[in-house]
Amino acid sequence: MGGIVDDEIGVKFPLEGRIYGEVSGWLTVIGILIAIVGVIIGIAGNSIFDYQSTVNDLLSGLNEEKIWEKDTYMHTVLHGYWFLSILHTGDGIAMFGIATVVYGGIVGMICLLASMFRSREVLFYKKGLYTILATVILSVMLLLAWEASLH
Repeated sequence: MGGIVDDEIGVKFPLEGRIYGEVSGWLTVIGILIAIVGVIIGIAGNSIFDYQSTVNDLLSGLNEEKIWEKDTYMHTVLHGYWFLSILHTGDGIAMFGIATVVYGGIVGMICLLASMFRSREVLFYKKGLYTILATVILSVMLLLAWEASLH
């Protein structure tokens, strides 16, 4: 199996793992930066929440449904990819950053699985067990992401 050798410790790292780590790691960093910018914009005043009321309601023990209904200008609990319709607000940008972090793992898994097809040796390593596990893990991640978008 091909890979990259770390001269410091002399270990050969699989290229597929390196691809997954780089893709998901960079998307995580980018998503965090986007979320921080969104929070800053939201605090500066471009938010769907009335932050003062939200903090008071959190401290008084209101549940999330009541807070969404009372403290947002939408007056309802939002589900799915609600933030795409409000990307002009700090909250929409922050949630987009969080979604980027979450989907970073999925994109990393897609790249990992695609890179496994570069050679028969990698594809059928351990009788194809790693390829099967990568496919199952990616399928579960996609199924859960799809299911979450419906609610």
